[in-house]
Amino acid sequence: MGFEPVNRSRVGDQVCDAVRSAIVAGRYRPGDRLPSERELAEQFGVNRSSIREALHRLEAWGLVEIRHGGGAIVQDLLAGTGLHVLPWLLAPDGEIDSAMLADVLSLRVGLLGFAGEQAALRGEENDLAQLAGAVERIEASGTREDIQRADYAFFEALVAATHNRALMLVVAAITPVYEQNREAFVALYPDQMDTMLHRACVAAIERRDADGASEAMRAYALTGLWVMQEQQPHSQPQSSAGTEAS
Repeated sequence: MGFEPVNRSRVGDQVCDAVRSAIVAGRYRPGDRLPSERELAEQFGVNRSSIREALHRLEAWGLVEIRHGGGAIVQDLLAGTGLHVLPWLLAPDGEIDSAMLADVLSLRVGLLGFAGEQAALRGEENDLAQLAGAVERIEASGTREDIQRADYAFFEALVAATHNRALMLVVAAITPVYEQNREAFVALYPDQMDTMLHRACVAAIERRDADGASEAMRAYALTGLWVMQEQQPHSQPQSSAGTEAS
């Protein structure tokens, strides 16, 4: 298990990305020791200071622990990191992990339901205008890519309407999941979008119906999960990279 030499114009970034990808893809498991600085420098064709810089960045992300005299030890990703690793786990080695995608879509059901409820309780008049405009942009979209972007804009407007700062921080942390794996999410959308549930949510928010807004958004989010399951009915969950088997 080795690494290819890197382009010297972005040495630190490329070394870091390559080792991170190997860890996330499960080629190194929790408790494994990475090759020594000298070995990594030889494999990448760079100096040891570049390797040291990359390892310290990986440690800051929680992917490894650097032990004095003991090298860099791979950590359990789910136990020792945070939401910043989610985009990497969703597509290790550039291939979508169907089990992780299902987890993301399941989380989306809860987030949308909670956001609908809170927007009904705390939303303001301007928030309703933003949501209504977002629905109109979805309906005016001509391609799946446009629909996906407009739909995510509706989600962002819904979250803003909650005025819940903690939720805003969580959503900001998971937004890269969508940005870095846009094609996987575009595939879940139809060529033309039925916005009945979006409009039902907006109407429920306007009349301060928290349960109605939550139910509309949960029902909408579940459709994405069902589409994904229909597209991959026989997919087997991949092993969680970087985590111990339970």
